[in-house]
Amino acid sequence: MQLLIILSILLSLCDTENLTVLLVGSRYKLTEQRVMERRKQILADCEILKLSCSVFDALNDFSTESYPQGMWTIVPAIMKLPFISDWIIIAEDTSEINISNLPKFFESEPSSDMVFSGFALQDRDPTIIHHFGMNAPENFQYPLFSAGFILSKSVVEIIRKVDINDRWSGFAIDAKYEFAQFLHKWENLRLHHHPDYFCCGDTIDSCIVKCSIPFPKTSNSISDSEVHVMVKTFEGHHVNRLEVLKNTWASDVSRIEYCSDKEDPAIPTINLGVDNTDRGHCAKTWEIFRRFLGSSGNGAKWLVVADDDTLMNFKRLKQMLELYDSGDKIIIGERYGYGFSLNGDSGYDYPTGGSGMIFTRSAVESLLAQCPSCIANTDPDDMTIGICALTAGIPIVHESRLHQARPLDYAPEYIKYPISFHKFTDIDPISVYYEYLVELEEYNHKSEL
Repeated sequence: MQLLIILSILLSLCDTENLTVLLVGSRYKLTEQRVMERRKQILADCEILKLSCSVFDALNDFSTESYPQGMWTIVPAIMKLPFISDWIIIAEDTSEINISNLPKFFESEPSSDMVFSGFALQDRDPTIIHHFGMNAPENFQYPLFSAGFILSKSVVEIIRKVDINDRWSGFAIDAKYEFAQFLHKWENLRLHHHPDYFCCGDTIDSCIVKCSIPFPKTSNSISDSEVHVMVKTFEGHHVNRLEVLKNTWASDVSRIEYCSDKEDPAIPTINLGVDNTDRGHCAKTWEIFRRFLGSSGNGAKWLVVADDDTLMNFKRLKQMLELYDSGDKIIIGERYGYGFSLNGDSGYDYPTGGSGMIFTRSAVESLLAQCPSCIANTDPDDMTIGICALTAGIPIVHESRLHQARPLDYAPEYIKYPISFHKFTDIDPISVYYEYLVELEEYNHKSEL
């Protein structure tokens, strides 16, 4: 009986575009390669199931003369789709997708219903990255992108009817949260937690999408000499912050400079010749760029710019960098955005500074060629980088394991295998470092020292 139900559903869908898979990554060749591989497998699986399917790369398939912006925030990408399928699965370019489990899902969820299902995350406490829960209902849940989520045709039709001239109220910070907020605002629609089909954690045979696994541990073919770290600081933080860094992750870094407004040989810090500002720090970062391209960065292929209250796992950072070509003109960071419209015709990405910003040498050269100086010393350096990168054609590559905030600001399921966290406010940074950023063998080694 169950087989007959499945067959009848499939036959009823055969003459339509049953499924669209929208994969979200970065505007970079690594994403393009991943999507090509997944597209081939998905289409092969769909052919077996007699499903009509399409697979789109959200950031690389919708190119126009002026590259559309904000596709990673989902709504603009949905607006760009050439047709509306009965179902749309949205996942990351690294997610594992098994289309063969879709028919069972179809049994219980008609596409005519308002379906928004995925693996639900929920904030433990109000957090700044979600505007402290303002305009969100109690116990608000949002999907884990790496575990995927699914929308029915009815939901997509609602999205496509929204005025494309609408704009975000400024910043795009956490796309998964903000997308769920939009659906709640537009249609009072809330996410259905469906961990049997959209999975993170234990492997389940029924998974349609599995949470992306961490990048594989490799032999660390990137040497320490190839990565140059420059920490932004000032005299007032020399004692309380730099001591934390020197006693945690910075002790693993062979090439590191503490860039300050005052030279202190005891630490040591260097004087960049730029006065400290209460906000922005654009002039300081631009001086870091110039110093890196001078004698300071000789022999280094990568520049890492970090705040003096950023915590990192340097080993994981190098493992992540092995995936990328240091000869390319790229910037890696936690991707934020500003000024996007729903039709993708405005706005820009930028690498949020506190999580750590990573540049190839050619990216730094291109940034300085495009923008030789800051308009004002107090301009936000990360947003200025985003504006200049857009004009210079430098992609901002998103790394979801870099974090602008503290561990307590994220749902626990999201912060597995992190590379960085930011801010020392109301935490013990050394405890956070050892709990979240040190693996067991590293902890044992550090304990013996």
